Amino acid sequence: MNKVVKKTIVGTAALTVSLMLAACGQQSSTASSPSSSSSSKARSAENESTKAYRSANRLIRNHDYQGAYDKLNAVNSRSGQADKLNTDLQNYISAKSAYDSGDYDQAASNLKNLKSTSPAMRDAYADLQNKITSAKKNSYSTSSSSKHSSSATTSSNSSQRGTAANQAVDSQASDQVVDQFANKMGFTGEKGYEIIPTAKNGNLYRFEVRQNNQDNTVASMIGIYQYNGQTGAVTKLQ
Repeated sequence: MNKVVKKTIVGTAALTVSLMLAACGQQSSTASSPSSSSSSKARSAENESTKAYRSANRLIRNHDYQGAYDKLNAVNSRSGQADKLNTDLQNYISAKSAYDSGDYDQAASNLKNLKSTSPAMRDAYADLQNKITSAKKNSYSTSSSSKHSSSATTSSNSSQRGTAANQAVDSQASDQVVDQFANKMGFTGEKGYEIIPTAKNGNLYRFEVRQNNQDNTVASMIGIYQYNGQTGAVTKLQ
């Protein structure tokens, strides 16, 4: 009789342990699920921010500053470099509005120090700063207004020629081609890489690649590459 009782007790204990282990396993599985989901959402946010950053730079080179700002502003979770570019665009738009209204002092005040390392934004800042400086000089010295106007026109024409070339390259280098090149080379936005289209000849694209430091204060040149959009072949030119 005692043997039967002992067997029953042992069997019950084994069943209890099995149920406890199964419950722990289920809890462990349930606990790991939110972490996996969170990681997936983070990667998705990084990709969204990277694409928005690239698109914004192309819009900036096409002088669509409001469009670039809206593109970045639509991203819920921006990377550090995208957030700084968004701030630069906001300052630029405010400064440009004041400049167009003839309030050059306010325009100069609104054009705060550049935070991002975007070459497109840097060029836009420099161009507007030159225009503001020239306009302020003209307002202070009427005798030299004609000279300044001629200088501003020459500078504007030169800038437009350079911009037209950039626009042609940017419009031809579609997001898809840039993404293909970036994925092939591992130049992802979350690692701080920035890809700038500089030339196109048929299916051959030329890209300048830079990488931002951790503080997004310096963009180091990684190299200049030629990419065949049809075959996927890559050649490092510099």
